[in-house]
Amino acid sequence: MKALVLHKAGDCRYEKNWPEPKPKKGLVLVKVKYSGICGSDLPRMMMTGAYRHPIICGHEFMGETKKGDIVAVLPLIPCFKCSACNEQQYFHCKSYDFLGSRIDGGFAQYCLVPEKNLFLLPKEMDKRYGVFIEPLSVALHVVRNSGFKVGQKALIFGAGAIGILIGMWLKIFGARQITIVDLRKESLEIAFKSGFNEVVNPQDKHFQKYQDYDVCFEAAGSGLALLSALEKAKRCGGVTVVGRDTKDINIPHNIFESFMRKEISIYGCWGYNNTGENEFIYQMLKENRFNFEPLITHTIALSEGEKTIKQMFNKEIFFCKAIFAI
Repeated sequence: MKALVLHKAGDCRYEKNWPEPKPKKGLVLVKVKYSGICGSDLPRMMMTGAYRHPIICGHEFMGETKKGDIVAVLPLIPCFKCSACNEQQYFHCKSYDFLGSRIDGGFAQYCLVPEKNLFLLPKEMDKRYGVFIEPLSVALHVVRNSGFKVGQKALIFGAGAIGILIGMWLKIFGARQITIVDLRKESLEIAFKSGFNEVVNPQDKHFQKYQDYDVCFEAAGSGLALLSALEKAKRCGGVTVVGRDTKDINIPHNIFESFMRKEISIYGCWGYNNTGENEFIYQMLKENRFNFEPLITHTIALSEGEKTIKQMFNKEIFFCKAIFAI
């Protein structure tokens, strides 16, 4: 089969005759149609490497089963035995596998997937949108963890895919006001096209007037964005962190003092938890409650993967969600 294979950090190759996975008990062979490139794929493939090599990356993908079902794939494979799994906190599993980073994922024509990890897609939905099921699940988990309540004001730092998807869930849940912040003009344009009227560059002189938010979300992976979120949160508000900075974050004394005096809650968030959520997500998809189209900035052949991954990692091209058509 054709596959984009990571042989080691920085050594990603398009292989035309990679061995096709052999069927195993309890696993379903998915013929991959579309696979999204996550921001976490870039440092994994270009800088840090994965848990083993060679490996096929990609954890945001959809395809078709032998029975003809059109499915998206959720990548986490918990052990179902540890204390975290017993509490249904599967992303805290002590011995998990993960498609695309620990075992082969979706940057290939075929992938073996546990049946429990299949998410049946509405028949009328554009197949490309299946690549958003995993990040959409992450965004839902972020909002659930944030303490958000109907009618509250929300501020989102980062107009990448996760930030915009967080905003889409906040709309569904009844936010009174949603403000999306990003330094990149192109990202703000995508957020606007996705249905958000209040988009702002933090370097704009008018940014100072944006204050007193009930909930703030740091989805930019920026220490400066986190500091700004702490400043913009109202008294007894909340800040949820889902972005990851690659550097240490130092909090100036005045911001730390204000954070304490305002009694702001800070929530860390990691991955997703779809326990009891899949039916709800399916219904929202069926009702066409998400505007995914503006987020797709690139649709790429798998054979162009080596070049595209390098361009994205080196920031030679702007992207929101790039997907492989396989």
